[in-house]
Amino acid sequence: METLNLEILNPGPILADLKIQLQEPAVSLHSYLRRPTASGSPVFSVWNFGINPFGIRESALPEVLQLLGIRSLTLNAAQDLSPLYNLSGGIPHTGNDADKWRYLTSDAVTEVMQPFLRNCRAIAFQDWASLSGASGLWSCLLRDTIKPVGTQGLEFIFYLGDALTRRSFQVEEAIDIIAGFSAYGQVTVALDEDESIKLWMVLNGVHNYDSVVNQTFPDLKKKFASIFRSINIERLLVYSASQAMLFTRHTQFLLARKKVAQQFEMAPEARDHFIEGFCMGLAQQMDMVRCVALGLIVFGSRSEAGAGLARFDAARQQLFDYIDQWTNDLQQPEIMYLYQ
Repeated sequence: METLNLEILNPGPILADLKIQLQEPAVSLHSYLRRPTASGSPVFSVWNFGINPFGIRESALPEVLQLLGIRSLTLNAAQDLSPLYNLSGGIPHTGNDADKWRYLTSDAVTEVMQPFLRNCRAIAFQDWASLSGASGLWSCLLRDTIKPVGTQGLEFIFYLGDALTRRSFQVEEAIDIIAGFSAYGQVTVALDEDESIKLWMVLNGVHNYDSVVNQTFPDLKKKFASIFRSINIERLLVYSASQAMLFTRHTQFLLARKKVAQQFEMAPEARDHFIEGFCMGLAQQMDMVRCVALGLIVFGSRSEAGAGLARFDAARQQLFDYIDQWTNDLQQPEIMYLYQ
């Protein structure tokens, strides 16, 4: 992989193409399971969020999957979710994590999950660094559930989080576990620029932290490419407030993004919104450029719309409005020169 061959893409044509595709979304067979919002129903089994702007039905992510560190699940077709919801009744409430983990990795849970994985398109995971026991849970999920099913076409999306909050051997163990998912599908690891620098420090034994703002873009790019070469994954996505970069074995590109307010960038649900858009692109078999762009559009439109999710027509209009705003931003002099 050539570290200096980073293609700078003009978002304009990409946004125009996505807007056309969103004009009349076909009703999809896919189903998307995501974590409920704070204003959702208090009863897991009746959470049905309806059809989203992409023509895909959304439902609440069962509690047992949330406890396993899963952020969202994309199914190839709608499926009876009651067996997964019913597993919530067996979750120990002793306050002992060991009891909970023992249940989550038990045969009772594994046997229910396997049929769902046969029908699965994409699995997105929580931030590894902020989830206690993530390495053990994901290792068991891979060994006891995914491997026996033998599915090869899955998409796995991981956020590593702040690597400096864990010991170096824990980070290396997590990377090995994440790389192990590559045997059963395509693995994407997503990091913001600051998280990427911290991961690079751990991987290279560097102890003195140097902020992103103190480093040149060529140096940052080399460090990001170095991270990608160090991990056996399909894709590394690195993003900042102004751009997103994707590294693969065959191509690397940079996509300038529309800036949003800092409180939206750091909001707890920000990554959930991006992943939803990214997974909608995967479900519709879009290329990686459009998957990333769609993730940014969903994230940005949800952030600017404020709390609560709009219904179908209003939510779709929010997407169109955000695409138009992003397109208008591209006319700014500080952005235009990139594509001339």
